[in-house]
Amino acid sequence: MSTRIGPFTPEQAVLLLIAATFVLRILGGAAIGWGTGEAYYLSSARQFHLSYFDQPPLSLWIIWATMQLTGSEHVLVVRLPFIAMFAVSTWLVFDIGRRIHTPLAGFYAALIVNACVLFSLSIGSWTQPDAPMVLFWLATVRILLEVFFGEGGRRPYALWALAGLMLGLTFLSKYHAVFLVAGTGLFILLNSTQRHWLRHKGPWLALAVAFTVFSPVIIWNAQNDWASFGFQGGRALAESGLRWDGFLRMIWGQLLYMVPWLAVPALYIGTRALKAGPRGQFPTGAVAGSAALFAYIGWPPIVFFTLVALWSDTQFHFHWQAPGYLMLFILMGVWAAERNTLGIRIWLWGSAAATLAILTLLVTHAATGWARHVFPGEWEDPTALQLPWTELGEALETEGAFTGGRVFIAGTDWIDCGYIDTQVAGRTPFACIGPDPRNLAYNFDPDSYAGWDAYIVVQTGRIRYAEPHFEDIEHIATLDISRKGIVELTDIAVYRATGFRP
Repeated sequence: MSTRIGPFTPEQAVLLLIAATFVLRILGGAAIGWGTGEAYYLSSARQFHLSYFDQPPLSLWIIWATMQLTGSEHVLVVRLPFIAMFAVSTWLVFDIGRRIHTPLAGFYAALIVNACVLFSLSIGSWTQPDAPMVLFWLATVRILLEVFFGEGGRRPYALWALAGLMLGLTFLSKYHAVFLVAGTGLFILLNSTQRHWLRHKGPWLALAVAFTVFSPVIIWNAQNDWASFGFQGGRALAESGLRWDGFLRMIWGQLLYMVPWLAVPALYIGTRALKAGPRGQFPTGAVAGSAALFAYIGWPPIVFFTLVALWSDTQFHFHWQAPGYLMLFILMGVWAAERNTLGIRIWLWGSAAATLAILTLLVTHAATGWARHVFPGEWEDPTALQLPWTELGEALETEGAFTGGRVFIAGTDWIDCGYIDTQVAGRTPFACIGPDPRNLAYNFDPDSYAGWDAYIVVQTGRIRYAEPHFEDIEHIATLDISRKGIVELTDIAVYRATGFRP
């Protein structure tokens, strides 16, 4: 049975995959504007803080450093480090598959991850905290493989310290890193050949290093009433009654994001890995025990974030399970390589082709709006969220909002504030003064702007949040956001306000 991919070795094929997807993400990253989260993160990152309200700081530090070093906030410039991080992540997926099975397994795992819509588009292309989280999560797993199945006995302290560094950077990216710790601890506890690490100082060294790297988050939270931990922990708290609709939505939503023809087989493979036991060899030919390590790390975030939707409003955060699926996708790559039948190859390459087609249609429509002409009529277009609010920037410029003086610009909701601030672009002070500003509350000191005037930008009805803070408010314009001459967003109102009251 051939282990080549056409005329290429698996190593050559994965490099070609990385190069091809890198170019495609560059083209897509340049073609469409900021999404909701990206615009918000861009605004949040205008000021450097030790940490931030609703996530650890690493992704925002990267955005801040990119803008500082380049002097630009062009959408592609800021996205480029995140695209590059996912290129490295793809290589790590390959290397992990190669380490526990064969180079072919590594290539199939890399192909599967890139064939997943969520990983390929959102995590692989946009300025999201998930890009550095995935990178350092994989780096941690790769080092743990050497600890448990490689050279761990020869240089344990160096490997554990390095694992701690990568774990700390994972924690600096997203709090999901707690599942890495829990899964690894469970593997050590249940696998009798690895239980000796409980008596070894190495794992505790790793935790100490990770805690040190993570310490900026602790310091910031201690200085700000533990705001970030309270916010994220509150999301998992029970509300009144069970939310069966939210639970079902979370199930179909994650399957849609991961694409069902990959997600469902991955869950099956993950179940087989659990059944194989902590020292079992699954799939055949894999390093004994590696499947259990991946399953113990991968299943908890999938189960936890799915169950949370049963009692808490998780909205549309279907990406929260992504690190768990990442582990199962790698196992699925090993399973596919072990069999490597024609049917499996058709399934994997067909999945990649389907994802390429889906993303090509989505990205080209987001950039040009072609589907409006093919499917005329009234329908809600989710890609309208990627449109730049250039009409707002032009209106504020015409009003003289950027000419200096005691004037700032404000919004009243963290989502709107992100889009507004992409047009403000640091040219004048910006405030998010509504009831839910999140990170943006820490970028604006209200007392320093007492008595100033402001331009307030809101969508319908939200001016009520700003009214208590000003002596007088006057409506001056209502704007529409268009794409290629077709109005996509309406009722964006601009007000002139005087006499700010903190």
